[in-house]
Amino acid sequence: MTAALRRRYAKLCDVRDWDDPELVRVLREILPERDPLAHVERKVWEFAQLALFLEETGRLNESTEALAIGAGDERIVFWLANRLARVVATDVYGEGQFAAREASASMLDDPAAHAPFAYREERLEVRWMDARELDFADESFDVAFSLSSFEHFGGPHDVAAAARELGRVLRPGGHAFIATECFVRRHPLNAAPADFAVRLATLGRKRRRATLRRRAVVVEVFTARELERLIVRPSGLELMQPLDLSVSGESWANLTRTDRDGLHPASGDYWPHVLLQADRSVFTSVGLPLRKPL
Repeated sequence: MTAALRRRYAKLCDVRDWDDPELVRVLREILPERDPLAHVERKVWEFAQLALFLEETGRLNESTEALAIGAGDERIVFWLANRLARVVATDVYGEGQFAAREASASMLDDPAAHAPFAYREERLEVRWMDARELDFADESFDVAFSLSSFEHFGGPHDVAAAARELGRVLRPGGHAFIATECFVRRHPLNAAPADFAVRLATLGRKRRRATLRRRAVVVEVFTARELERLIVRPSGLELMQPLDLSVSGESWANLTRTDRDGLHPASGDYWPHVLLQADRSVFTSVGLPLRKPL
């Protein structure tokens, strides 16, 4: 482990995180049009955790060059362009399952059209790039980050390849922050061998994507062991804190079931939007604060 961090970043998203005035402060900076205490959701938590991590590690300054992997057109890249020396946003723009939403090909030609506010356009570069094969030299960036993208990169080998690439392009002593999906509670029937057995028993009619090592739930979600095996270890980076997998009781109050028909929050209200249930298992966002050894 490296020098201790003041705040907890290696953790699951939790409703109680909004009790932290620092998290609320930075959310007010990133989303000034919204009341962060009324719009409690895990996506903006990822923005805040990244911003606070960069702030605490001394990277939120005019000398930092940052790489965003699977960036889409998320507002955090525009926010960082106003604070860092250089931000390079990469994604398979115009391709894949997010092309019609936040990864439109138009982001390549006219990123300003996607910006929610004015930003320093000369500080932001947008490039089409596959996370598994980054077109950058070794040790090109001070910071690398990815928010809610690693779970969409494919199977275990694809995820590990993206993690290796992230570590490769980071300079020694550089910092990385990855937010992805992690199980809070995984039902035994959502384990990969169970899904694969269903696939075999139905001659492939059900659980068609399942293998002995890959589940077939609605979304791709990692276990804590998979985070270590597929992301941390292949990256060659150090996890800067032990991973805290605890979740407060308050976070369960509005458990949101997700299926092919959409989202079904327990309260009927979208917020707070922290814990989701897919099939029989529950998941949320997790943060991984990382550092490359000198």
